[in-house]
Amino acid sequence: MEKLNVGNERHVLEAVVRWIGHDIEARRVHMKEVMSAVWIQGLESGYLREQMVGDSLMREVIGSFCMEQLGGVPQQGEVLLAAFKPRGYSECIVTVGGEERTSRMPTAAARCMCPLYDRNRQLWINLKPMKERRVGHGVVSAEGFLFAVGGMDENKTVLSSGEKYDPETNTWTQIPPMMQARQHFGIAELDGMIYVLGGENEDTEVLLTMEVFDPHCSVWRTLPKMTTVRKFGSCATMKKKLYVMGGGSYGKIYDSVECYDPKTQQWTTVCPLKERRFGAVSCGIGQELYVFGGVRNRDADNPESSQMTICKSEFFHDELKRWVLLDDQHLCIHTTSSFVYGAVAIAASIYVVGELDTGSSFDYVREFRRSTGIWHPTRPLLSTDLSKTSCAALRIANCKLFRLQLEQGQFRIRLQST
Repeated sequence: MEKLNVGNERHVLEAVVRWIGHDIEARRVHMKEVMSAVWIQGLESGYLREQMVGDSLMREVIGSFCMEQLGGVPQQGEVLLAAFKPRGYSECIVTVGGEERTSRMPTAAARCMCPLYDRNRQLWINLKPMKERRVGHGVVSAEGFLFAVGGMDENKTVLSSGEKYDPETNTWTQIPPMMQARQHFGIAELDGMIYVLGGENEDTEVLLTMEVFDPHCSVWRTLPKMTTVRKFGSCATMKKKLYVMGGGSYGKIYDSVECYDPKTQQWTTVCPLKERRFGAVSCGIGQELYVFGGVRNRDADNPESSQMTICKSEFFHDELKRWVLLDDQHLCIHTTSSFVYGAVAIAASIYVVGELDTGSSFDYVREFRRSTGIWHPTRPLLSTDLSKTSCAALRIANCKLFRLQLEQGQFRIRLQST
């Protein structure tokens, strides 16, 4: 019941009373049980008094279960927080793994932040850490869970292992290993299936291979290879197809784009990016693909140049069949001091996570609002933020988020003076 997506607790009370009234004689015995799901403290005393004037059943229910709220002293501080029952779900940005900023060692840490749940308190909420430390790994959400696979551990071993996070229980469980160990690869979800492709193995060999994981059957299987070996490429889905963009291998940086159709199981070449890029992040929404950041040779005419610069943001529209630069290029200034770690679509916005040099300071999360085409700061970079992390969007019940915040002391409780 805590996960009901309602805007006001009065809707829950009214629904309970309607349910009882449908067969009042048979259901009256269940009144106490169903009323336990109503957060009485979330009902205004004025509203309760108004309801008692009308329907007799509502008057009976309020008289039996809500009189303390009507006549007692309002709950305050810790007592109120302990009884609080936030409803519904929120789409969260979840960062998993990467490196600790001070030690530069791989970490198993997992954190979430919900830009829409509490805009004034955009704090990271600690989740249960993974079972293994990972950097250079892939993270994606599918079927209500979060999956982390591959990467490299603290012993510099390239991993084939994977694990699944359940937001209902705040726990990680192992999943079967990939058929091939890999790091710095592309990962995406399409129709509930998890695709991983490219990257490099423990011998630093750049890979062509692709495999897919079925969360329901818990099985990996191989799929047709890409046409180009690539690592540090970005991967996203659009209109039931998988796209892989940029990346590179053996000293070369690509602007090429490939598209995989699961129905035909074939790869096709798509219009190339406007800029070659290595280490970019991407996101697909509706009929559009977005690519953010990454680096390229400063001298575009000399691919062998060692001087690098940050790439501009661009998008691809399925009807236009070409890439176009965004009008607003203020994700970060174009220096090599910025890095991108992930792009997450939530509602009508895209949130990019990284170390983003704005010229005067660094941001850790910036929001691109598609309705206006303008970038907005969301969260500054702090020394506690993870480096080289991976991220995805995950739907988490507000009651779970609230309990985690409460446990981690993220509320300043004001106790009523006596």
